[in-house]
Amino acid sequence: MLTFTSKNVMFSGGIPADDAEGVFTLLSESIGDRAISWPDGETTPGRAGWIGGVNARVLSPADCFEYADNPDLGYDEDRGAPDGQHQLRIKPGATVDLRGKLPYADDALASYKVFTRMKAEGKIPAETLFQISVPGAHDVVSISFPDPEEWPIVMKAWEEALQEEYRRILEVIPAEELCIQVDYCTEMIHIGGTWAKILEWVQDLPAEDLFAQYTSPEYIQAHLAGIPDGVRIGYHICCGTSPYFPVQPLDTIDLPVRLANAIQAASGNKVDYFHMPAMQDSGDEYFAPLADLTTGDATIYLGIEVNDGAEEMDRRAASARKFLPEFGVAHYCGYMWNKDIMPGLLKDLKTGADHQADAVAG
Repeated sequence: MLTFTSKNVMFSGGIPADDAEGVFTLLSESIGDRAISWPDGETTPGRAGWIGGVNARVLSPADCFEYADNPDLGYDEDRGAPDGQHQLRIKPGATVDLRGKLPYADDALASYKVFTRMKAEGKIPAETLFQISVPGAHDVVSISFPDPEEWPIVMKAWEEALQEEYRRILEVIPAEELCIQVDYCTEMIHIGGTWAKILEWVQDLPAEDLFAQYTSPEYIQAHLAGIPDGVRIGYHICCGTSPYFPVQPLDTIDLPVRLANAIQAASGNKVDYFHMPAMQDSGDEYFAPLADLTTGDATIYLGIEVNDGAEEMDRRAASARKFLPEFGVAHYCGYMWNKDIMPGLLKDLKTGADHQADAVAG
């Protein structure tokens, strides 16, 4: 379990820089040993696009799919269609197999060489874990495939391909040096009712049915299969940032809390930490459901840094401590939209982390 007075900062994958060394240098200069694990960021056009990048890098070129672009099945006028993305369908008669076609192992192993060198140079704290972030199957498939009847087939292929990526990564990176984070985003947006309003092909199903489906042991464990004991596992429960934040509005943190509880149960208590978002106006009412967490020894990170300064971060932390005395701190999501203002945001995050540690110690 995390030591809240020393290592209480969490990063999701979206840290912008020109390359992995740029990301690690930025974290070294701004955060130091405050975080247990460091990601290598979103550093190239393909990686910076996150899910859009998956469409362009993996799905659109795959020989088992073909374009299904249809102007009548597009994004709404406010959202617009992301550059390089295509609506897709399974080619008639094709076997859907994505193993070996995902970019996560290649990206991670290239960055890990930089990570180990900078550790040896003393620029990265010796005990820092190397963090890899991967998207959940719903996030990848729902945004690209306009026929929901095809979703189970492509989701299964995505899950199997993730397991192959884990195998390749663990051939090089020791389990005890590794953190794997699953991004759980459009699952919550679908459950919350917003995804069906944004994408015309997404079915507006009862929330309780969607909740059961996307917190089932079958769905959760498929994303963790092949990860051995010793690897730190996290879930980034996200309400979405593109094209605006939040995509899924939250009046309280109740839905993320219920999702964390259900994910932990479905995983067999395998998840080591959960990240949950906050809003700028979050106060006592918003954070009250934290009292209902049943995630055992998992560390909770709250995304209370919301681009409005350290004082507001402290205010949100004080409200959250009324219901959960100990927690780590984070940005509300990834930093990929904030490259130009990163130094200030990281300064605020470090200040808020120091204040939270002092409050816990006091």
